Amino acid sequence: MRATLTAIAAAFTLAGLCACGRSQDATQAAPPPADAPAAPADFSRPLNALGNEPFWSLKIRAEGLTFSAPDLQDVTAPNPGPQAEAKRAVWTAGGSDGAPVTATLAEQACQDSMSGAVYPFAAEVRAAGRTWTGCAAYADAMPKPE
Repeated sequence: MRATLTAIAAAFTLAGLCACGRSQDATQAAPPPADAPAAPADFSRPLNALGNEPFWSLKIRAEGLTFSAPDLQDVTAPNPGPQAEAKRAVWTAGGSDGAPVTATLAEQACQDSMSGAVYPFAAEVRAAGRTWTGCAAYADAMPKPE
C-alpha cells in the first residue's frame, strides 16, 4: 500500500513539473528581453512637430506637409516620403510659397521648452526662409504637458 501511495505521489509531482514548462498559448509571442533594441521609428505614420518662441507647427501626413506659424500664411508641400537613415528621416519638397520645405526628425528624446513634455523625436524644419527647432511625435501619441 505504501509503495502504491509513493508511486501516485511521484506521478502527480512529475505531472505538475511537466505542466509548469508549458506555454499557455503557443501562438502568443514572448516579450522581448529588457535589453533588446527598440523597434525602429515608423516615419510613414502621421507626425506632428512643434516649437516655441516663436510658436510653429508642422503636420506630416501621407497627402502632404503643412507648416504653420503666427503672422505667416501656411506653407503646404506634397509629401515625397522621407529619406530615412538609421534613427533620422528627412523630407524635402517644394513649398506653396515657392521655397523648399525641409523637415528633419531625429529619434532622440526632446523636451518641450515651455510645457516640459518629453517627445520621442527632435525636429528641425526649414520653411518660410527660416530654420525652426523643436520636438515631434506620432500624431496619435502626442505627449501630455508635465
